[in-house]
Amino acid sequence: MKQNKEKNLQEYIALKDAAAMSSIAYATIKRDIENGKLTAYRVGRKYFIHSDDIKVYSQNRKTLQKIQGYTIKQLMEMIPLSYAFIMELIHSGQLPAVKVGRQYIIPKTEFEAFIRTKKLS
Repeated sequence: MKQNKEKNLQEYIALKDAAAMSSIAYATIKRDIENGKLTAYRVGRKYFIHSDDIKVYSQNRKTLQKIQGYTIKQLMEMIPLSYAFIMELIHSGQLPAVKVGRQYIIPKTEFEAFIRTKKLS
């Protein structure tokens, strides 16, 4: 019984320990918490993250780093389209994207192919 209590107490990791465990910068994790990309709990001045959440977050960050592409926000900066319109293109299959966690990444090659199909002759 005591072992179960200890296991439950270790389910939540302090932000500092999560950064060390995942090899992701403390500031990056804190920014993603503040932007709603990572669920965390605040007790006093400290943040705690569920151990399963930090594992998934870490895997997603590694996957994002491997994909050469654009986020929706980056596309919005490149071409004057709304978030809703870009999401509509993604959901309709006109603009292929990879969903990593809560974020979509549009591979550079897919975006270039999409733009070529929209070129007027």
